[in-house]
Amino acid sequence: MRPRTHRPERLRIAAIAAVVAGTLLTGTPVASAAPSEPHCDHIDDSARPTVRPGDVSPAVRQVQCLVNQYSGYPRWLEEDGTYGPRTQDGVRWVQNCNGTTGGPDGIVGPSTWSRLYTPKPECAFPSATAEHAEQTRQSAHDA
Repeated sequence: MRPRTHRPERLRIAAIAAVVAGTLLTGTPVASAAPSEPHCDHIDDSARPTVRPGDVSPAVRQVQCLVNQYSGYPRWLEEDGTYGPRTQDGVRWVQNCNGTTGGPDGIVGPSTWSRLYTPKPECAFPSATAEHAEQTRQSAHDA
């Protein structure tokens, strides 16, 4: 008769092998991809209509999003598509900081659209990340 001292060792090895095989069959967890950069997609990037106070449209929402994400404007704008006084202040800030043609008139024309998408480095957030945008939003709501 054989001694049974090796049986527990075999069971332990079999259990480890089963766990390893199960992991290989089901796949190992992979770290999820980093969150994507914020993107304003309320209108096509090539669509740049003139936007002015009182307008209500997806283009206004695009302006609000671009001001929030890229301009460095210190207050968070509600992205509701309504061009009210806060949006006008944000647009004027962008125009003033970037020295757009026509000055800070609050009307979003070709020069302002250009600077909303590509602000001067000194007028932009150091890093237009979702985290920075969320911090800005939170501080605006706390104020």
